[in-house]
Amino acid sequence: MPTLEKQLATVALALPPRRRAKLASLILDSIETKKDRAIAAAWAVEAESRVKAHRKGLIKAVPVEQAFGFSV
Repeated sequence: MPTLEKQLATVALALPPRRRAKLASLILDSIETKKDRAIAAAWAVEAESRVKAHRKGLIKAVPVEQAFGFSV
């Protein structure tokens, strides 16, 4: 007899892509901790700060290859 997880996966994988994405989001949200949310919020603030600084000419953008040290 299949496990509950396998049964759920079979049903979930039969859903249309958008509904699978919604289900995946709900499952991931259910395991996210307060710390995870705090980190995500802090990064959102940091990202917005960097975008504003770039638009004001306070910081300069660099190519992704330079930033990560390899070609993407």
